[in-house]
Amino acid sequence: MNAAWSFLLVLMALPPQADIKRPVDDFELNNERLGETLSSFQSLHPKARCISSSKSRKDCYQWEEVSIFGLTAHPASTCSPEKHSSADCAEGLTAQFVDDHLVLLIYAVGGNDKKDASAELKKKYGTPAIDTSEATIWMRKRTLSVVVGKATEGSDGKSLITFMIQG
Repeated sequence: MNAAWSFLLVLMALPPQADIKRPVDDFELNNERLGETLSSFQSLHPKARCISSSKSRKDCYQWEEVSIFGLTAHPASTCSPEKHSSADCAEGLTAQFVDDHLVLLIYAVGGNDKKDASAELKKKYGTPAIDTSEATIWMRKRTLSVVVGKATEGSDGKSLITFMIQG
């Protein structure tokens, strides 16, 4: 028997490696995936407020009881869909639906250290395409990003960690 056949037989006799993970083509945040229906989202987020921004598009926002990776959002109590882009309403959950299917999901929480959250995501999704102190980004069929930045322009803005999946 030649060396190649011997090597192949040895490989076949090895037990399967349970700790080897295949890359995942799709991402999720808090058990939510792009493509999810609006009704499914609303059942998981009964406090979300959704508005139609066009015939086929709905934007949903939630400020109360939003958390991810042990980090909790602390927005102003006066947040509404009309003021969703103001600095005091930057923390929370934003979801965008086209034809009743989720196409964008963003969690934003106060903070400036994404290390623990990024480590958890690395366990699940492997090595990111970009990994700096400001951003960790996985790019496959869709994109998953964890970014640290200011809620508003200028040096006095509050630091946020945003978790986003988009397709």
